Amino acid sequence: MYTQSLETIITLKNLKQAYALVSKTSIGLDLVSVELFEKDLQKNLQEIVEKVNSGRYAPEPMSRIYVPKENSTELRPLGLGALKDKIVQKAIALELSAYFDKEFSDKSYGYRANKGTLKAISRVKDYINRGSVYVYRLDIENFFESISHHKLLSLLSQRIEDEKLRHIIALFLKNGSFQRYRYIEHFEGIHQGDPLSPLLANLYLNQLDWFWENNKIGFVRFADDSVLFAHSQKELNHTVAMTKRYMRSLSLLPNPNKSKKVHVIKEGFDFLGVNFKGFELSIAKEKLDQIISKQNDIVKRFHPFSEMTLRLNEQFVGLKRYYLKIIEEDSPQFELLQNALLLSLGKRVAQERKRGLLTTKRAFRALLMELEFPYVSTPTEKKDFVERIINRGLEAYLAQKNYRKSNKKISAKKREYAKRYATSSVLYISEVGTFLGVAKHSIVLKQKGKVIYKMPKTQCERIIIASTSVSFSGALVKLCATMGIAIDFIDLYAKSTPYASLYSNNNSYAKLSLKQLHILNTPQQLKIAKAFIKGKVKNQINYLKYLNRYHKILDMPILSMEKRLTSMLEKAQTPNELMGYEGQSAVHYWQGLSHIVEDKVNFTHRITYGADDLVNSALNYGYAILYSRVQYHAVRAGLSLHISFLHALDSNKPTLVYDMVEEFRAFVVDRAIFSMINSREPLKLDKNNKLDSKSRQLITKKILEKIGSFTKHKRASKKVDTIISEQAYMLVRAIKGLTTYKPFIGKY
Repeated sequence: MYTQSLETIITLKNLKQAYALVSKTSIGLDLVSVELFEKDLQKNLQEIVEKVNSGRYAPEPMSRIYVPKENSTELRPLGLGALKDKIVQKAIALELSAYFDKEFSDKSYGYRANKGTLKAISRVKDYINRGSVYVYRLDIENFFESISHHKLLSLLSQRIEDEKLRHIIALFLKNGSFQRYRYIEHFEGIHQGDPLSPLLANLYLNQLDWFWENNKIGFVRFADDSVLFAHSQKELNHTVAMTKRYMRSLSLLPNPNKSKKVHVIKEGFDFLGVNFKGFELSIAKEKLDQIISKQNDIVKRFHPFSEMTLRLNEQFVGLKRYYLKIIEEDSPQFELLQNALLLSLGKRVAQERKRGLLTTKRAFRALLMELEFPYVSTPTEKKDFVERIINRGLEAYLAQKNYRKSNKKISAKKREYAKRYATSSVLYISEVGTFLGVAKHSIVLKQKGKVIYKMPKTQCERIIIASTSVSFSGALVKLCATMGIAIDFIDLYAKSTPYASLYSNNNSYAKLSLKQLHILNTPQQLKIAKAFIKGKVKNQINYLKYLNRYHKILDMPILSMEKRLTSMLEKAQTPNELMGYEGQSAVHYWQGLSHIVEDKVNFTHRITYGADDLVNSALNYGYAILYSRVQYHAVRAGLSLHISFLHALDSNKPTLVYDMVEEFRAFVVDRAIFSMINSREPLKLDKNNKLDSKSRQLITKKILEKIGSFTKHKRASKKVDTIISEQAYMLVRAIKGLTTYKPFIGKY
């Protein structure tokens, strides 16, 4: 039994040691950062000592977040504790781990000094080499969330003498958490992310280890993942049956989707990212894909080149230490990893050359030689590998450059006809007294009984009515419903959304509506809301960067917005908080744009309703056209327009459209309107300070051209309208839990 008292553990010396070892990447609900804590480190640590030893110490409630499980669509709950609580837990964990480790089975490898994954893999291999080819691959279902507090505390009372020490562990164990503003009691399980949790997990599962030891069952355990071994099918069946019975006594169950019996020679199995098949080892396919994906992500995402080099070298350390020790240098997997890195870095070289950031082989060579490539053995091999990367990258750059030259005329024609079609497929009606009807194969417009225009019904995709004095026939409504042609009604006085739209009733799906409702007030809602805001702000920042190439006056708003974007995505815990951060960011955005047009128009800030200036009126009118198109695609995708994830629900408004339009505002409308202002196009207000008829028609034409134009998206040239449709269907899949919603980020 452990006999030391709590006072001998929580000392200034021990807390200093613990402080040096705890993770400092997150902030608890008390909002005490590392910087703030370190301003008076000695005093803060001494205060902890006094509170703990006087019995006045109580942990802060935790902040609960959800992160995706590895190779899974499921979410894993994590508890983010206060810094002071992590320090106390770490001090206790350091002391108790040293004592209890000698009682643990030598076949337990997780969270223990001088153990680790490589030794676990070697032990598994040894069992197989000795003929234990019948295996039960055991994964415990929701292990960390299902540990019985009663049984764990009973176990601690048998192993720890000091009541104060047991009491403070119980406090951490039972400590609840806030998810947004709702407090969640903690009646079972241990918090993943707590410094004490790995030790408590091993203490609890040590019972299972010794059950296997006492019954002479061969096993290897790493945290809640285990492999049980047998020499025959009969022996394995008996082992599994005994194990399941004993697990029930610990309130544990095997995960039915991941636990299975296998024959190593015939089938093979994965454990700790390694595949065991026969007597050979290889990297498990999922882990191999994950390594390559992470490698590619680092190469693509981190700038400048030196930052990418630093991140890659960090990944290479882990590969050398573990996975590359499992496979041979002449194996197909080794070659696959090497070629994947070669291809990825070659693309990065081409990208840097295209941007003009690096232009010579010498410059690339100097930077690439800083990489500690795990796939080469000698300095000569390293030099050859670097040359291959550079040559591949520069060849790709030159090939793309020549392709762009030869394709320039074709692309120009493509854009020209895309703009033509975008406007020719939309009927825009603003004249008083116009009548819309159907005649044979056409939609006809009449005034005073005379036909003034015909459009083939197969050509029409959308009808925009910008007048309250327009009439239409029932035959037209039926035709539009049958053919999926949207009819949108836009206010002449520049409200930023259509006040009505007509669609077929075939597009409403009750099951999807229920799923939309189901994810409200869950982490999934916040994740989708953050994606909408990320798309909006990133596109605003990119538009300012585009303008700054020529004006050179937007550095400050760009920097402020980038900082706020990072802050809002990290800190915001509710959609309301997100909207607050976004509002602060928007101030910088509109101020930046006001500087661009200050010599042409009087524009100081954004006005949504009741605008009587030219810029805000034009923006509101442009948004109305964009809103109607986004709404059209949302309806076609089967989404319920009144169930939103970012904006507050309102039964009288299509608030989901307000969500979805955010990522397209800057790219479609802002860009079109401010381009018109800068080009001094004839935009005017009438005597009532409203857009005149010609201005409305011109804005409509420009917005429709932009929606119908092509842009590069996901390595393909696509119409913006197509992208809006794809985003709507991606949102559907995200609501169903089939994918992660990623916002549209435009190319400027």
